[in-house]
Amino acid sequence: MPDPAAILGGAAFLGASGALVYAGVVAGVVREAVKPERKTLGWALGRGLPSEPSAWGLPAREWRHEFDGASCPVWEIGESDPATPTAIVLHGFARSRYDALARVGPMLPFVKRVIMPDLPGHGDAVGRGTRLGTDEELFVESLAAAATTGPLILVGHSLGATIALHAATLDSLAPRVEGVVALAPYERLSTPLGARLDLRAMPRTPIIRPTLTALAALGIRERSTRAAAARTACPVAVLAGEHDPVTPLEEARAIAAAAPRSRLAIIPHGRHDDFHTIGREEMTAALTWIAHARS
Repeated sequence: MPDPAAILGGAAFLGASGALVYAGVVAGVVREAVKPERKTLGWALGRGLPSEPSAWGLPAREWRHEFDGASCPVWEIGESDPATPTAIVLHGFARSRYDALARVGPMLPFVKRVIMPDLPGHGDAVGRGTRLGTDEELFVESLAAAATTGPLILVGHSLGATIALHAATLDSLAPRVEGVVALAPYERLSTPLGARLDLRAMPRTPIIRPTLTALAALGIRERSTRAAAARTACPVAVLAGEHDPVTPLEEARAIAAAAPRSRLAIIPHGRHDDFHTIGREEMTAALTWIAHARS
């Protein structure tokens, strides 16, 4: 006859082991979120992407922006006059200014100056880590105040798109922001977190909530991108890939619908980061629409 004490002991051991494994998985997801992989020069070279801002044949400069304990490298191309119409281009999660540089081409006919920073916690930035969009619009505000005085267009991809939309609502920036181009924006942080779990065949439901709870304990909280879009006063162009595995089309549509002045473009066959290749025509159309809206 089985020993009840042995059965209970085995069950307790298995339960404790399972709890440790579960806690370890959650801790791993949290760590990956707050310490993303640094995709910089080697990453760009490995994918055949431009690795220097001078690749566009325009004057290029590099400097660092200091913000709240972070020191972030910034690329600037085009004219140096801070009053010149400027695009601030924000990369996505686990990417860097190298990724943003690949998307600059369609913007050049519409602005005379482009600024591409590494967001805190990404690329070659040092010091303060990422807060996953909790308050990075303040970084954009600080960067814009330090380097620009003229009209702005904010362009962001994924995480950068959510930051751009929040930045466009700030009292200090709203009067100068003439448009936002949001590439693959998502509604809340749980969307990309869940998508990364799905892509790894990991269970979304039991991991997301404790992950968000742990992130909240670190001061990182979800916010609604749709609510930010609803507060914008400028034209908002939303671009989304038809087959994006990270940002559901319904979220992109809802964000565009919430903005008082908006334009939505769905890129046929597009995925999450195809905007420097098959999405170039849609980006040009979006920037043309913004130019007409502000004239």
